[in-house]
Amino acid sequence: MVNGRLRGTLRRAPSGNGGFGYDAILQPEGETRTCAELTAGEKNAISHRGKAFRALVPAVRELLDLR
Repeated sequence: MVNGRLRGTLRRAPSGNGGFGYDAILQPEGETRTCAELTAGEKNAISHRGKAFRALVPAVRELLDLR
């Protein structure tokens, strides 16, 4: 099992045009911008999905080596 986590705070007012869902109100720890204000590359580097996917890669490689 793999997982990822994106820690941050929720803003009262939305900011930014990118992303979806909570992106316009989620400000990641250490950032002054919301997820909606980040570039796609910046968001993918810190997002919970990106972290989980990167953690999954070694497990998939190991499974493929067993075949």
